[in-house]
Amino acid sequence: MSKVEKLLKENMSEDGVLVNLRDKFLGLRGVMELAESPALANVKELVLPGNQCADEGAEALANSPHLSNLEMLNLNHNDIGDEGAIAIANSEKLPKLKSLSMFGNVVGDEGAKAFAESSNSKKFIKLDLYKNQISAIGIKTITESEMLKNCEELEI
Repeated sequence: MSKVEKLLKENMSEDGVLVNLRDKFLGLRGVMELAESPALANVKELVLPGNQCADEGAEALANSPHLSNLEMLNLNHNDIGDEGAIAIANSEKLPKLKSLSMFGNVVGDEGAKAFAESSNSKKFIKLDLYKNQISAIGIKTITESEMLKNCEELEI
């Protein structure tokens, strides 16, 4: 059993809908392995702050064939920049995602623009991009976005 499989088993709720891997330091390889795990098929809430997954890890999650039921994703403090944000914003593999927290990453204006322009953003009730590297231009793009007009909790 790999480290990721063991952590999944230990940190998944009994009903299989919540996985809390906060500060488990999975790194890029661990998050990539996690994204390929069929054990995530029924997960609705995935908590991954402090795992140092960077853009490539966010891209792996965005492209995972096992996260189609995911509703809430917490990627706070993971060194994710524009590329990772763009992958998540435009992902067709996360059809139910409605709450995304990316607090304390390195997302800039390009990542902000991706959320502002993505039709996927219409589903968001929460989007947290606070403490990133978004300039006044990116903030304006997000706050004026038609795609995010239904978002009840927008943090930038």
